[in-house]
Amino acid sequence: MIKKALLALLISLPALCSQAQVFLGFSKTEVLKSMKKEKPGFINDDSVRNEKYNYLKFISDDESETWIIVFNSEDKCKCVKITCDMSKINEKRKELDALYTKRGKDKWSLDQRTGDILVDLKNETWYFTITYRPAPKL
Repeated sequence: MIKKALLALLISLPALCSQAQVFLGFSKTEVLKSMKKEKPGFINDDSVRNEKYNYLKFISDDESETWIIVFNSEDKCKCVKITCDMSKINEKRKELDALYTKRGKDKWSLDQRTGDILVDLKNETWYFTITYRPAPKL
């Protein structure tokens, strides 16, 4: 029984982690609905508003992960930036390696319904960020 539950968790983990890139091109309503369903341990933090930028912010219940989902003027997602505690860096690198095509040190890519998507991990002093963005059009 425990083996089956563990196997189910391991199989579903990549799907949960890959959700960020799926947001590219989604509306705010779609993102809110998806986050509520796929990431129930995250809360929508709207305590700070910035009129210059159009975004949604989500924080994990243990406060180890923050998602900033940025939208264009038509309220379509154009970028996702995830900030995590350093304690998760090895786990996240393994997930990214398993899900995407490696294109350099801490850089990955994938082909999604919205076109090519670039994924970058940037290691800071006290935290790291993972950014999902569309590849530049040539």
